[in-house]
Amino acid sequence: MRTGKEAGRPSRNFAGDNLHTLTITHKLLSFTGTAVDAIEDACAESWIVEPALKQRVQPSIYLPGDLDRVTDAIEFSNLPQEMEYLTAEVRNHAATVAYRFRNVSVVEGGLYSGRWRERLMTRAKAEADNGPEKRMRSGVVACSWTGNHFFGHWITDDLTLHLAAEEIGHPFILKRKPYLHEPGYRRLLNIWCDQVACTRFDEVVVLRDFGQNAYKRKRYEILRNRLKDQFRLRRAKRVLLRRGSLGVSREIVNNSEFETFLIAHGFDIVDPEKLTPSEIIEQTMGAEVVIGVEGSQIPHALLTMADKGVLCCLLPPFRFVNTFKGYTDCLGMRYAMLVGHAAPGGLRIDLDDLGRLLEKIDTELARQ
Repeated sequence: MRTGKEAGRPSRNFAGDNLHTLTITHKLLSFTGTAVDAIEDACAESWIVEPALKQRVQPSIYLPGDLDRVTDAIEFSNLPQEMEYLTAEVRNHAATVAYRFRNVSVVEGGLYSGRWRERLMTRAKAEADNGPEKRMRSGVVACSWTGNHFFGHWITDDLTLHLAAEEIGHPFILKRKPYLHEPGYRRLLNIWCDQVACTRFDEVVVLRDFGQNAYKRKRYEILRNRLKDQFRLRRAKRVLLRRGSLGVSREIVNNSEFETFLIAHGFDIVDPEKLTPSEIIEQTMGAEVVIGVEGSQIPHALLTMADKGVLCCLLPPFRFVNTFKGYTDCLGMRYAMLVGHAAPGGLRIDLDDLGRLLEKIDTELARQ
């Protein structure tokens, strides 16, 4: 356990009793260089919940020529980093660390404590609360910036974060509009917590929980087992998860031929946007192979597919990303990817390439 630089003296919010002026005050602190940015310096104390993990991982499954078509990485990343995710034999997963703060205010999508701020969503996305200011004694943050903006990260980051938060104290999330499937998953997984907007806390714990370490795997398994207890394994073992239209468009321009090819190879087509969480789970539970364009619909499968299944992401060459490799490594699954061909309006999937990749996947499954 360690203490931050601000420990030992009161952590006060400089805007007095008006929470809505905290955003302006923090801008002034930032402008004058007196804001505290590092969470380690701002907290009252911190401790390691789960140590970092160095893990030898299974190789990705892909066609060698695919990497020659890659032209750019996803925004907020870069090609060397994404190539490392794909090809590394050993992965280093960060520790899970808890930070305790005194006198914390939640307003307009951010946490404020003294000279420190943690923004968990944009002000535009944060749901306004024009009612009276609320007071709470303590709480543990059970949401993240990524989970508040992307449904897929809500599944992979925030559901697991909730399980960690409830072991420490009283979980809470920032108030916002729920995702399409969020209420159904909360009911099925029995995950509930307070939603707060304009609130003062005497004490708040913030978790840094990015690493796919052993504690993260334990929590993934808790979620998966809660669903296994409610749904039977299905007969179909291969599933295509359609991306849908709610997210950023990543259209397969030869989609009709693509889906016909997969159906002929034993795949069922699952369209999450047209289904309830229960229906999605019923149609994906125990699947050995799940394929789909990389995006927020893919994490549905992480909760339901076979323990040693293969998750295959279809990637545009101009948006190369292998985030799901970390999740599959954590869960002991296999990761596969296929780079499509850039085409007007989206990407084109070469069916010969797809056939060769499916053969490689079948070979790897047979070895298990």
